[in-house]
Amino acid sequence: MSTHPNRDLLYGMSIDEQEDMPRQNLLALRRSVYAEHARQMEPSAAIAQWVAQMKLLCPGGVKVWENELGWAEALLVVRYGEDTRHWPSAFSAGDVLRATNWMKGKIPTGVTHLKSTQDMTLVSAAFLVAGLVGFMATMGTDGWMSLLFLPFLFGSAMTDFLENKLADHLFRTTTYSQPSVLAVGLFTAAPGETGGGTEVSGGSYARVQRNPSDSNWRGTHASTSGASSGTGGVVDNAAVLTFPSPTANWGTVSHQGLFDATTSGNLLIYGALTQSKTVNNGDPAPNFPANALTFTFA
Repeated sequence: MSTHPNRDLLYGMSIDEQEDMPRQNLLALRRSVYAEHARQMEPSAAIAQWVAQMKLLCPGGVKVWENELGWAEALLVVRYGEDTRHWPSAFSAGDVLRATNWMKGKIPTGVTHLKSTQDMTLVSAAFLVAGLVGFMATMGTDGWMSLLFLPFLFGSAMTDFLENKLADHLFRTTTYSQPSVLAVGLFTAAPGETGGGTEVSGGSYARVQRNPSDSNWRGTHASTSGASSGTGGVVDNAAVLTFPSPTANWGTVSHQGLFDATTSGNLLIYGALTQSKTVNNGDPAPNFPANALTFTFA
């Protein structure tokens, strides 16, 4: 008998079967999969203490992306993404450190703290004024749009991989070589700080490659010529980024990520579309128009 019946049910379904479910039913199934996995993890006194403290600090609970979760499950989604097949069997020291920083106010991307049950109005997590990197993406053809400001210093949108590379490069002796490849990918289940998530696959899907180049990315001075010299800190794509036309259903695309390879590789930065988009067989090729995929350093 399976020890993860809800997970087996969810991942035994095809993309079309998941798409046919009412959205709230799919979210409820995901919640049950998260809780099922968390219950079977090795106990952690430090995480249990953190959960108790967060319940006191935020009695209304927590929402990650569009799903209201328990605190332990929320931490796991933040760290490892929405696909539990990437989740560990035990909490790590890194998980405890992330939880501690969260409690200190370093709130992850995609997280909303809820008010108490007397007032269930959503309260957006406050961002620190200093040290932000803004990330805006507009997807063409069907009016896709994502606007998300990501805390630069605290790794809420940069993955642990990129954070560590930049930290060592700037402050220590290990240098970080510029990636020779940059590629934009799409997800149907959110990635997390360690990667994970469920990237679109099949149906002619492929990441869109835009390598580091003056001709591919406009500098902060809104030009492809010369070194960046602007004052707004904005870098964006110089030309349209077009994905292949889908030859099968891709599912509901909810997130996007920047990789250092066209396949596999390391996820560098990730974010959510403000509105999920279902991509079906025969739909027009999704695209990011020129100057729509924007990174703002401030």
